[in-house]
Amino acid sequence: MRVLKVDKVSEKGIALLAVMFALMVLLFVVTSMWESAQFGWNENTLERQRFMARQLAQSGVALAMHPKVKNGDPVLHQEYPDGRKFDVHVGTEGGRILVNAIGEAVIADTVRELFILWGLDATEATTAVDSLADWIDADSEVKTSGAENDYYAARGFPTYPANTSLVSIEQMLLVKGMDEVAKIKSDWRRYFTIYGDGMIDVNQAPADLLEAFFQTSSDAAGNLVAARWGGDGEEGTVDDYVIGDLKELHSLLGLADSGMVRVEEWLTLENSVKRIESRAVVGNFTLSLVVLMETGGGGEEQLANFEY
Repeated sequence: MRVLKVDKVSEKGIALLAVMFALMVLLFVVTSMWESAQFGWNENTLERQRFMARQLAQSGVALAMHPKVKNGDPVLHQEYPDGRKFDVHVGTEGGRILVNAIGEAVIADTVRELFILWGLDATEATTAVDSLADWIDADSEVKTSGAENDYYAARGFPTYPANTSLVSIEQMLLVKGMDEVAKIKSDWRRYFTIYGDGMIDVNQAPADLLEAFFQTSSDAAGNLVAARWGGDGEEGTVDDYVIGDLKELHSLLGLADSGMVRVEEWLTLENSVKRIESRAVVGNFTLSLVVLMETGGGGEEQLANFEY
């Protein structure tokens, strides 16, 4: 009888353990399903926001393409009651440097001066500029502070440099010296392009680029930008001022004739590549859509479109 009693107790204990184990398994399954559902819901929310942001950005681009809509028009800056919004800026690609033209003396000098303005010393700036030129040119002759195949092969990259035009701005990070640029200027990418004819648009370029391009003072470049932005001191608004001729530009910069002659081949009042940048915000998600249009011959042709 005593043995039988122990067996019954054991059976009850085993049954209790089995029930507890089953409950733990069930709890684990339910928790996993809940976490999976939460992940799926969050993922779906992000995808919905991405989709809606892309739709908004595309709407902004469509509005900007209308011939009667100009930069600064209120229709290009809209916000909805639920917090969704988009802002569109219409400019030209001339506010950026055509990196594939860095073999030209004026462009190389401009990039070097710009890097120095950002904080590189002269040696570091020259290294980056010469290495960019070596990456792009077709020969294997090393520029004074540049880099050709021997430099890259010794570091485990036997196929570098490409010795042809860059196909993306990100590719610049592969070039000797550009890591130092990226360290001191996080938004360096917005100063370069691979599209257009390379003409620097004085109605679009930022102050530091104008300072480097004209080799003028920061005050002169700042005064030029202030004149462009109009009375409200903001870019992309209805009171923006467009510099209409070189004489006016000359006066605003206070530049000697020789300074204008040096850059006149690369200077324009309106670059031929229109840049439409539409930035949309939905919830916590932000998306920017860029469309580049080549203008001329009475029409426009799309060169590229991309988002980030």
